[in-house]
Amino acid sequence: MTDSYEQSARIAQALAHPIRLRILEVLRNQGAYVMHLVVALDRPQANISQHLAILREAGLVQDERDGMGVVYRVTDAGIFDVIARMQTLAVTPRAMFSLTSAAPHRQRARRCHCPRCRGE
Repeated sequence: MTDSYEQSARIAQALAHPIRLRILEVLRNQGAYVMHLVVALDRPQANISQHLAILREAGLVQDERDGMGVVYRVTDAGIFDVIARMQTLAVTPRAMFSLTSAAPHRQRARRCHCPRCRGE
């Protein structure tokens, strides 16, 4: 069984490219053929196929044979909540992410002697 942290990292890596995010957006409401993605994103077919392979390996899309073509679909629409949150984080001022609340961290890391754990 794959460790959940490993699978989470695999998903994060798959989401770490703007073309893959755009592919998922095109697939948001319905499946799409590779050729549709090529035209919609103005990218070479080989490039789109490489990105789709990464998304498929991460479990974010699935492929389905349709006659001579292949339709790609998002496996779980919940991924769009993750993407929306990432987009929110991308525009949120960095001051919102301060490390001023160290108390819970100190309780979990009593053996650590870094300045934050020592309360400095």
